[in-house]
Amino acid sequence: MQSVNRNRPSNDIVLQQELAQNIAHRQQQIATTRRIDRASEDPAAWSEISNIAKVQANMGAWLRNIDRGLSIAAQADGAMSEVNGQLARTTELLVQASNETISAVDRETIAQEVEDIGRTIEDLLDQDNGFGRPLFSLGPPLEIPIDDDMVAVAAPSRAGFNALAPLITNIADTIRIGDANQRNALLDPLRVQSDIAANILGNHGIENDRLLQGAARLEDRKIDVSEYRASLEETDITLAITETQKLLVSLEAAQAAYARIQQSSLFDQIR
Repeated sequence: MQSVNRNRPSNDIVLQQELAQNIAHRQQQIATTRRIDRASEDPAAWSEISNIAKVQANMGAWLRNIDRGLSIAAQADGAMSEVNGQLARTTELLVQASNETISAVDRETIAQEVEDIGRTIEDLLDQDNGFGRPLFSLGPPLEIPIDDDMVAVAAPSRAGFNALAPLITNIADTIRIGDANQRNALLDPLRVQSDIAANILGNHGIENDRLLQGAARLEDRKIDVSEYRASLEETDITLAITETQKLLVSLEAAQAAYARIQQSSLFDQIR
């Protein structure tokens, strides 16, 4: 006959309690879809999940940087495209003003338009970005961190355009008071500055592509990392249901066995 200690449950009862606890734990995993809720359940996986969370936080910050960079880059692209258009117009006006058949009044009108172009270019280059900072930095180009040890330029430095203001002022003055040779002599430096502005715009397009490629790369990594984290953290529902069913069968068997033992013990006591 099995001995009974009122102060300590029997091994059969302990087994049933453990099975019931395991069933409850599996049911919670199924309900929450989370396999791990605390480090003690799987220390190695918990540590790995913590590291993954830091990586995900970094990727989120880089993606926000890229979004900000793309916004600034779009604004800079629009401004520089307008600058290039204004320089092309300045070239047309300078060629027109070099024609000896036009009057002094016409040259004055052309000179005034060139001065307006100069002011427009200055306004384009002096504007702030959407975050309240100068769009074109007076110092180094605005670099945006987009990954570990990787940056992209959201907007170039203003330094590349510094020669434009004095050149356009000189062009306006020469149209007013210079001769044909002096006006024609300004075409080459204007072409040089136009080429420089066009190259800056072209390089900016390359940097914009780096931002777009960085975003695409991070989005792909974000999916991979999320899937890996899910494999560590989330419940395999099919497996958990199968294990729960097995535990339920084991619990029913343990309860039945315990009932038979208790019934046998009772009969022994009656005899």
